[in-house]
Amino acid sequence: MQTFYRRFSVLGGFGILLAILVANAVVTRRQLSVQTGDEGRVIRARQVLYELSETELLLTDAETGQRGFLYTGDPKYLNPYNSAITQVEPHLDHLAQLTATNARETALMPELRVLTGRRLDEMAETIALYRAGKQADARSVVLSDIGRIHMEEIRKVVSEMEEEESKLETARTARYERSVRQTIASIYAATLLAVVGLVLLAYFILREMALRERHAAEIRAREEWFRVTLTSIGDAVIATDRHGKVTFLNPMAERLTGRSLADAIGKDIKLVFPIFNEMTRNVVEDPVEKVMRLGTVVGLANHTVVARTDGLLIPIEDSAAPIRDDRKRLLGVVLVFRDVTNERKAQEVMRKTEKLAAAARLSATVAHEINNPLEAVVNLIYIAKAAPDTPPAMVQTLALAEQELERVAHLTRQTLGFYRESNVPDHFAVAEVIDSVLNLYSNRLKNKNIAVTRHLFDCPPVYGVSGELKQVISNLIANAADAVGRNGRIAVKLECIDNGGSPAAQLVVEDDGPGIAAENIDRIFEPFFTTKEDVGTGLGLWISKEIITRHGGSIKAHSGSAWGHGALFTILLPLTPDLPEHRPRVDGNAPPLSGFSGMVSRPSSTLSSTSPG
Repeated sequence: MQTFYRRFSVLGGFGILLAILVANAVVTRRQLSVQTGDEGRVIRARQVLYELSETELLLTDAETGQRGFLYTGDPKYLNPYNSAITQVEPHLDHLAQLTATNARETALMPELRVLTGRRLDEMAETIALYRAGKQADARSVVLSDIGRIHMEEIRKVVSEMEEEESKLETARTARYERSVRQTIASIYAATLLAVVGLVLLAYFILREMALRERHAAEIRAREEWFRVTLTSIGDAVIATDRHGKVTFLNPMAERLTGRSLADAIGKDIKLVFPIFNEMTRNVVEDPVEKVMRLGTVVGLANHTVVARTDGLLIPIEDSAAPIRDDRKRLLGVVLVFRDVTNERKAQEVMRKTEKLAAAARLSATVAHEINNPLEAVVNLIYIAKAAPDTPPAMVQTLALAEQELERVAHLTRQTLGFYRESNVPDHFAVAEVIDSVLNLYSNRLKNKNIAVTRHLFDCPPVYGVSGELKQVISNLIANAADAVGRNGRIAVKLECIDNGGSPAAQLVVEDDGPGIAAENIDRIFEPFFTTKEDVGTGLGLWISKEIITRHGGSIKAHSGSAWGHGALFTILLPLTPDLPEHRPRVDGNAPPLSGFSGMVSRPSSTLSSTSPG
C-alpha cells in the first residue's frame, strides 16, 4: 500500500506540473491569438486612413490640374487631373472592402462615392466648356464655389471616417499591449510553479532512491543466503530470468553441464543446458520456455539426456518450476535435475533380458512357420527359371522374386528389431539401391498409373548394409503407393548436403496422397502403430527407423509435399567411413525439401519420368 501511495504521489506531482504547463500553453495560445487579431485590425485601420488620405489627395491633384488648364489653356496641366480620375475609383473600391465590417463607415461610403463623383463631374464640365471655347462659362462655374462646397463635404465625410478609424486603432493598440503583458505574466507564473514542483519532485525521488538502495541491500543479503543454501543441495540447480538467461548454477550443475558459473551467467539456457531425446537424438522442448508459457511446474520427458561441453551425454530426470515475486509475477525459472545413469543402466539390463527372452520365443515360431514355406517357394522359382521354355523377361522377373524372397527371409531374422545384423557393412551407392527398388515396384506402380519423378544427384557412397537400406526404401515406396490414388504422383530425390559441418546424403520420398494426420505425426514410428486397418502391421516404419539409426542417420516424417498435400519422408545418412553405432550423436535438423530446392551438389544426371521404372 505504501508503494502505491509513493507511486501515486510521484505521478500526481508530474500530473500537476503537466497541468500547469498545459494551462500555460492554452493561455499563451489564446493571448497570441488575441495579439495576432488586434495586430491585423490595427494594420487594417492604418490602411483605411491611408486610403482616405490618398483619395483626398487625388481629388486635390485633379483640382490643381483643372485650374491650371483653365488659367493657361495648356493641356499639359491636365496630367495630374487625368492621373487622378483613373485612380480615384480603385481607391474607393479598396476603401469599401476595408470598411465592410464597420457599420458606420459602410454607411458613409455611398455618400463619399456620390460627393466624389459630383466633384469629378464638375471638374469635367469646366474642362469641356473651356475646350468648346466657352471660357467665360467655365470660369463662372469655377467662381460659383460649387467645387469648394463639394470638397468641404468630401473632407467632412473623410474626417468622420478617419475619426472612427483612429478610435478603433487606439482601442486595439491598448488591447494588444494588455495581452502582451498578460502573456509575459503567465509565462513567469508557470515557470515559477514548474521550478517549485521540480524541486519538490527531486527531493521526493532522491528520498525514494535512498529507501530503494536500503531495500536492495537487504535483498542482496537474502540472495546470498539462498545462494549458499542452493550450493549445498545435492541435486543440480540452474536458475534463469524470464528471458531464459542463466542467473545461477550450483556446483552439481557445473559438474553435469561442464560449465562454470562465470562462463554460464547471462547465456541462453539452451546453450548451457542442451538436452536431447536419448533414443532419437532430437532436441527436447526447452523446459524454461514451457514453464514461461504455461506458468506451472513441468517435468522432462523420459529418455532425456544433457550434453556436456566435452560431448558426453548424461541421462537426467528434471523438473522446472516458475519463480514468482510477492505479486505472483513470473520472474524466471528454476531447473532441478539429477544424473540417472545408474538407474538407466539397471533398466536397460532388465529390458534387454526381457527382450532376449521374447526374441527367442518369436524366432522359434517364425523359423517354424515361415522358413519352410519360403524354402518351397524358392525351389519352385528355381525350377521355373531352369525350364527351357521360360522367356528371358520371365527369368529376369523370377530373379527379382528370388531377391525379394531373400529379403523376406532376412526380415524374419530382424522381426521386432531383436536381430543384430551379421552381414559385413560396405560402401554402396544409394542411387543404385533406389533404382532397384523402383524397378521392383514398377508393375505395381503401372497398375495404378502412378507417375514417379526421380531426381538422383551425384553423391559419394554410403557406408552400411545395402540390403537394410533397400528394405527402408521399399517400405517408403510401398507406403507411398498405398497412400496415393489412381493417377497419383510420387517423387524421389537424392542429394548431398552439409549437415552441421558434416557431409550427408539426403533422401526425400514424397507423394500427393492424403498425408499424415497431425495427431499421428509423433506416433508414426512407434512399433505396431498403423493406419492401414486391413493390411498394415505397424512394423515397417519402426524397423526402418531402427535401421537408419544403426547407420548413424535420422528419418523424419512431415505432412505436406510439393503438391500442397500428401506425406514427405526425409532420410539423412552420414557420408563418413565409420558407423557411430556406439557413439552418441545429435542429429541435424535438416528442413524438409518441398519442390526440390536448395541443392548443394551438381547432378550428373536427373531422371524425371511420368511413368514408373
